[in-house]
Amino acid sequence: MTFSVRRGALIVAAALFATALTQVFYITVVSNSEGETLRRITWVTEMALFSIPAVVALVLAARDRVHPLAWAAIAVGGMVNLIQVGMGLAMFGPAQDAGDLAVFETVLQGAFFLYFHGKAMFGLAAIGFGLSAMRSGGGLAKALGGLGILAGLAAVLLNLLGMTDGMAWVQQAGAAGTIATALLAILIAMTVRDENA
Repeated sequence: MTFSVRRGALIVAAALFATALTQVFYITVVSNSEGETLRRITWVTEMALFSIPAVVALVLAARDRVHPLAWAAIAVGGMVNLIQVGMGLAMFGPAQDAGDLAVFETVLQGAFFLYFHGKAMFGLAAIGFGLSAMRSGGGLAKALGGLGILAGLAAVLLNLLGMTDGMAWVQQAGAAGTIATALLAILIAMTVRDENA
């Protein structure tokens, strides 16, 4: 399979949109269910999905002359999310079993700090692709670009608050980051062309 900027962009867009869907699934279904099996399946799925933008966006940052910083933000966001999901899978259980609430809280706060950081990175990328859509797109692209910029700004600001103030912002920051990620995926699919390479 030939790797083109457009093909790589569509792969990243699909993976990012899928991560937004898994976030909605987690909040609406997994968080209300008993047992760990569904939670672990969802987190492993997210790890697989976050691996795609972490790797492919790294390549696109070097190949796409129009959006290199936005791709770099996506790559960093993907890597940070891999770490935070891995912490949930590998560390939450042992930290809870340690019997010391401070140990579990430390691990939880660390994972959520990375969660907020990843969402902020996707918000920055949404701003970048939103600006690109506003500059070069038609009416629909400009409208979605404007929405992407607004959602990206909200995601960045709320997730920065989350990084400074912890769990008090988790719902607002998570929702803003998920919306920004979904819009980012749509904007990538709309704006990236092979002639950018």
